[in-house]
Amino acid sequence: MRLLPAAILAIGTLCATTQARAADPDWIFANSGPGGQPMIISHQGTLDVMFYRSASGTLGIAFHQRHGRYRNPKGVETAMAMIGKFTVALQTFLTGQKWDTAGGDLKPDTVPDMINALKNASTGALIPFEHDPVSFSLKGAMPALEDLAHYAMAHGESLPPPLQPAAAAPPTQPGLDIEKLAHHPYDTQHGRKVALPQYDIAANCDRAHVEMLDTDGECVGAEQKSQATLGAHWTGYDSDLRGACLSLVNDPGRLEKYQALLMCLSRYQDDRRQWQLVSGSSGSDDILPAKNATATPQAATGQIPDQKR
Repeated sequence: MRLLPAAILAIGTLCATTQARAADPDWIFANSGPGGQPMIISHQGTLDVMFYRSASGTLGIAFHQRHGRYRNPKGVETAMAMIGKFTVALQTFLTGQKWDTAGGDLKPDTVPDMINALKNASTGALIPFEHDPVSFSLKGAMPALEDLAHYAMAHGESLPPPLQPAAAAPPTQPGLDIEKLAHHPYDTQHGRKVALPQYDIAANCDRAHVEMLDTDGECVGAEQKSQATLGAHWTGYDSDLRGACLSLVNDPGRLEKYQALLMCLSRYQDDRRQWQLVSGSSGSDDILPAKNATATPQAATGQIPDQKR
């Protein structure tokens, strides 16, 4: 949490700001907050209630008690602010033995809770140390905060959701098309070492079996048999198909992993062999320049040419 200098929050400074405007009859918008960050403020008697966009990109809340002489004993550094069911501890800015301002930045993950509380609360309470709570009005605060968010976004600044929409998720990479991979006549990753993984057969078979509808005993036996078959013929499968089938089988929702891996490899290795027969390809040797001096540049680099099934 970061303290707000009382001088920056002085009412005279805010009123002199040329870009200030009224966001609501009870609130004033200004871009003269800490470090030049935008803020909104409501003057309520001797209490100023403020929300500001912090330099770190989150939202801050602060209270300035003008002409208040609240003692703040040494070691006491917080005041509490309550908005509905939302409560936050704020640091106090000290001048001698009194506090002028209590405030600080909120953590981004607490902003939604405060906004939800703000939507349903018309008043809040500031609780100074060893003093009675001081109530304050929240009328117009939500529309003013929305204006603050619009101003920040218009100037290339961010605020946490829900004041600003959550960042769009990066586009997902298209999944591996194993059907297309199996219908290329050569191993695109020839020589790559892909090891047979060690799955916890008992743990997998102990879970509910949605796919195979088998019992634990049947599952364990089938998994062990598939594991043994894979171990005996593992190097006979092309490297790229091994990698592709492993990525499919490693789906957390899949239970019978060795059985699924064996079925995947058996199917797509057979598809590739059939394609090699149809295309007249010699298979993986096509990408080994030492054995095939006439290899095309695409084959030499292991890139997949654009072929249709």
